[in-house]
Amino acid sequence: MKTPLSLAVACTALASAPFLLAHDSGSTPHDHGPSPVPVIFQVEKKGPVKAPAAQDKSHVSHVSGQGFWKFAPVTTAMPVPAEAQPFVKGAHGTLIVDSERDVVYWGLEKVGWIGFSDRLKNSWIVKGDPAIASGNLHGADILPRKGQLPLVIAADNVEGEILLSDTTFRTVEKLKIPDGGPYADKKGWAPTDAAFAGDKTIWVTDGYGRHWFMDADAKPMKYRGNFYGGDSMSQTPHGITFDPKRNELYVSARPEAQVHEWSLKTRKSLAVHQLPKGSAACDTDLWGDYLLVPCLTGPNNTPGPLYIINLKTKAVVSTIKPKEDLGYGYAQHMHDACWYVVGKGRSAKVYILFTAWNPGGVGALELVNIKD
Repeated sequence: MKTPLSLAVACTALASAPFLLAHDSGSTPHDHGPSPVPVIFQVEKKGPVKAPAAQDKSHVSHVSGQGFWKFAPVTTAMPVPAEAQPFVKGAHGTLIVDSERDVVYWGLEKVGWIGFSDRLKNSWIVKGDPAIASGNLHGADILPRKGQLPLVIAADNVEGEILLSDTTFRTVEKLKIPDGGPYADKKGWAPTDAAFAGDKTIWVTDGYGRHWFMDADAKPMKYRGNFYGGDSMSQTPHGITFDPKRNELYVSARPEAQVHEWSLKTRKSLAVHQLPKGSAACDTDLWGDYLLVPCLTGPNNTPGPLYIINLKTKAVVSTIKPKEDLGYGYAQHMHDACWYVVGKGRSAKVYILFTAWNPGGVGALELVNIKD
């Protein structure tokens, strides 16, 4: 959804084909991994880009966040096409960014992909393979390719499919429920997110089914027979994100209010970032060393916040509240969010895009610099 655990142990096969389970809930011993560590909260005075031009408080009606990481609403951005508006309330989807072409895609149930271009000013419904609109694009990732259109991998929790296409979306390859392992009975499968780990591997998390996450070949799409996580890690591993710099995954454990940092090399959990109780983490999106975490709810069942975590310091450097602070009345539950960065280097402009659930909606926030 993107701008881009424990020790696996051999378990007795549930089917004739061998497979690998980690954190199995059965009697086989397993490593539960590191204990959750509560996140600390720190205010940063500087960030990875130059601060925007300073504005007087009187010129900005709504602001949310702390220190360098303050955001204001961009109410003119991301207009929803008229024919899609009847479906917005039921939104339960995801956002991806094609940075090279400055196009953002929003997955909307019963509609498919909605594209936004020209700095989020124009929009259209993508007309592609019918499979894209038949279910719900719940979680997704995008893979840039030199000289070619990007690839998109999406998890459809309604149809129980993983969908692979390029950004024409005209031809879709499908991957359904895994064979064998915890899915030998062909039941309990409702994938919620998928991520690329390079061009040869995809990762899928079954957040609404039996709560395992697994790897698969990207071309052709085929599961590798490995299953990680399970109920002992999370009752809803809702989102999954790949970090190429660290060769890690970030798995969003929603009801536990945790983000698991998981090594692809050792197949172990390296750290468990414990958010404040009740912060139901839905997904993560990575920009440099900053991890964006949208939450379905906040502490004490407050409206869902957006947390920004500095992965170097392991600290939450900003808490953004779209409903409480920024006037987005529909933003009770954050379902997904992503970084949208315009330009390069220190002069880049930084935005956060989000999509809400129950009721649905989509919105854009801009990094601002408010005079004290």
